[in-house]
Amino acid sequence: MNRTQQILSKLPDCDDALRRLADVLKVPATCRKRACRREGNCQGGYGPPCYFEHRDLFAEAVRERMHEYRDYWSGQREGMRAILRR
Repeated sequence: MNRTQQILSKLPDCDDALRRLADVLKVPATCRKRACRREGNCQGGYGPPCYFEHRDLFAEAVRERMHEYRDYWSGQREGMRAILRR
């Protein structure tokens, strides 16, 4: 990888950011893509597809329901910490 490719590879990608946000918001459980539902996380793609189908869900989650997701993921991290301490 040359220097230019190395620098450009660090730039954020919108699709990847939406994929990660979909995972945080637990959208893959209802995604139309079987692979997302099976794996339990967003498999990506242009958009990703669940974003285009559920834009209101994404907006509402960020605007009004973020505390619910924050509590959920805080609990998940605490559970993992407890398991890893054993």
